Amino acid sequence: MIKVFHTADVHLDSPFSGLDPRSAELRRNELRQTFMSMMSYAKRAEADLILIAGDLFDGASVSRDTVRMLCREFETFGRPVFIAPGNHDPASPGSVWQRVTFPENVHVFTSSEPEGIDLADGEGEDTGVTIYGFGFTGPELTAVPIAGWTADDPGRINLLLCHCDMTSQKSRDCPVTPAHLTAFGADYAALGHIHNPPAPGPDNRWAYPGCPEPRGFDETGPKGAILAEIEKEDGTSSVRLRRIRFSRRRYEKADVDCTGCDSNDDVRVRIRDAVSSAGWGDDTLAALRLTGFTSPSLLIGTEAFEEEDFGLFSLRLEDATRPDADPREMEADPGLRGAIWRELSPGLTSDDPRTREVALRALRYALSAVAGDKV
Repeated sequence: MIKVFHTADVHLDSPFSGLDPRSAELRRNELRQTFMSMMSYAKRAEADLILIAGDLFDGASVSRDTVRMLCREFETFGRPVFIAPGNHDPASPGSVWQRVTFPENVHVFTSSEPEGIDLADGEGEDTGVTIYGFGFTGPELTAVPIAGWTADDPGRINLLLCHCDMTSQKSRDCPVTPAHLTAFGADYAALGHIHNPPAPGPDNRWAYPGCPEPRGFDETGPKGAILAEIEKEDGTSSVRLRRIRFSRRRYEKADVDCTGCDSNDDVRVRIRDAVSSAGWGDDTLAALRLTGFTSPSLLIGTEAFEEEDFGLFSLRLEDATRPDADPREMEADPGLRGAIWRELSPGLTSDDPRTREVALRALRYALSAVAGDKV
C-alpha cells in the first residue's frame, strides 16, 4: 500500500484584493499557515509522498518569506514531493521554478511533455510505484499531453499528477476528459485547477482536492486536501480517499428574509438569527442578501451593520428588500407620499437593476423624511 497526500490550488501570495489591506495581509499569512498545517499533517499521517497539482503560487511574484517557508517545510517532510506547475505558476523562463533551488526530495515537472519517475524508498530500493506528470510552461495549455499515452507497466502502482480542466473540452487550461484518464491507465490521477471539487471519478481513479483555503464567495464552505491510500494486487488496485479540512476561514452566502421588519433593530435580530442558526463563527466571511418586504420608509443601515460585531471575520450585506406597500394605494394617495411614489414609479419598475436600486433608495429616503425620521 502507498499513502499519498494530494493538494492543489494553494495560491500562495494571493493578493486577496476583495479585502481591506489589513485583512488581506492576515489572510496571506493564514494561507502560509494552512500550507504548513498540511505539511505537518502529511508527516504525522506518514504519507509516502506529497503530490501538488498546480497553482502552488498565485502568480509569478513570489515573496522570499514564502520561498523560505516552502523549502523548510519540504525539507522537514523529508519524503518525495512532486509538483506540477499550473496556469497561475507555469514553468516559464525566469519563473520561480528556475530561480529557486528546492530541497533534493522535491521534483518539479517543468515540461508539458509527460515524464515518468520510478519511486525509490529511503534505501534506494524500487517501491513499485511510478509517478507521471507534466506542467504548464505558459499561462495556457490547449493540448492534452497525455492523449495517446498509457502507463508503461500496468503491474506497478501508477500515479498521474497534473493541472487540468475537466469541465470543458474547449478549455484553454488543459481540457482533459474522463476518456483520456481511463485510457492512460493511472491507478490514481491527482488533479488540480477546480477549486470547488466535484465528486471523484469512478472507483476513486481521479479526484480534485479543491483549494485548501478559499479566496472569495465563489469558493464557499470548508476547504482542504486529500489523503489517498492505494493498494494493488495481481494487477488490480483499490483507492480509498479521505478529505481533510485545513481551511482556517470559510466563505458563506445566504438570504435573510426581513419581511415585516419596521426598524433596523428588527433587521439586526434577523441577521443575528441567521448567523446563529448557520453555526458560523469568527472563521466565517459571510455575504448576506437581505430580502422580503419591509416598511416603505425603513432605511436599512447596511454599512453600519457591516461594522458591527456579529461574531464573524467579516460581513457583507446587500439590501434586496422591497417596500411593503400596495402600489395602487400609493398611486392614489393625494398627499406627498403619493407624489413621491408617482415620481419614482418608472424607476421602481425599470428593467435595469441599477435603476431599480437607485429608485428604491430614493423612495426610502424620501418616505423616511416625510415620516419625520432622521435621514
